[in-house]
Amino acid sequence: MAISTANNKRLLLMIVGTSLGLIFLYLAFRDVSWNDFVNGLKQIDPVYLLPSALLMIAIQFIRAVRFGLILNPLCRMRTKDLWDMLNLWAGASMILPIRLGELVRPYLLRQRGATFSSGVGAVMVERFFDLSGLLFLLGIVLWTNPQVPAFYSYLGLGLVGALAVGYSMVLLILTRREAFQTKLDRILSLFPERAARFLSRIIKLVIDGFGIMASFRQALIIFAFSVLIWILFSCVTYLFLLSFSVKAPFLVAVTIQVFICFGVALPSAPGFVGTFHAAGRYALALFGIQTVVAISFATVYHLFALVMSLALGLASYLTCSFRFDQSLFSGSSDPSQ
Repeated sequence: MAISTANNKRLLLMIVGTSLGLIFLYLAFRDVSWNDFVNGLKQIDPVYLLPSALLMIAIQFIRAVRFGLILNPLCRMRTKDLWDMLNLWAGASMILPIRLGELVRPYLLRQRGATFSSGVGAVMVERFFDLSGLLFLLGIVLWTNPQVPAFYSYLGLGLVGALAVGYSMVLLILTRREAFQTKLDRILSLFPERAARFLSRIIKLVIDGFGIMASFRQALIIFAFSVLIWILFSCVTYLFLLSFSVKAPFLVAVTIQVFICFGVALPSAPGFVGTFHAAGRYALALFGIQTVVAISFATVYHLFALVMSLALGLASYLTCSFRFDQSLFSGSSDPSQ
């Protein structure tokens, strides 16, 4: 009965995610004719694809090294295993709907002796550094860019300040963990027992993961890697802008990355179809880029990311010792495993 209920919930989420993807796909293409779209695609200069591919490989390697640093207190892994894990996760994320690809790394970590829930905690810590690194980059670009209105400069300064407050709160929780746990238990007592137990385990694992921040040097390295990753992603985006003859400041590329990052965070169809396209199109619209160019850019960029992720994922699958079975989904229901 429990398995049937879980399958029904997953099916419902798949339907919702696919529906959202189709809605966003319609919003992205609703006023673009087929002929205009084809002509827009023909504007691309393919010379920028090779350096973009090399940058994507570098990004994936840096991600693997960073994830290894986050995992160190929980599970030490070889760089090759980390590289394969990140590639398999990226490929699966392009195939599985509603962000089920996020289960891949915790699942694979169990094959290296870690628990599923500790893997979830490590991924959540990585997400924290990802988000803070991206917002820090956006804040610095806005704050230091003389071409933007004063309001946006203040917004950039505010983002940097908010991140400083966020990191201070994490450090405060780590230094006053017992007091935080007491307040958390009071809040969780309002939830059903099973849900409270689940949330308590996950929060505990996230806090354990944040234990790396007790080492200022370690946290600084991970944060620096996160900022570097988003700089390189923005460089790829900038190359694609150049490939469509869009000459714009680097701020545009960073803004597009922010939109895409939040767009693909939504439950969606496999491969982030729809959400990726709409995020790319409307990010470019902020800077007055023509609709046809914007949607052509988003389509080619999405296809490029899809092909790169699947190619790296397939290469790692054929050369690694990780394997998949149905427990990828059935084993994720209990965070203690």
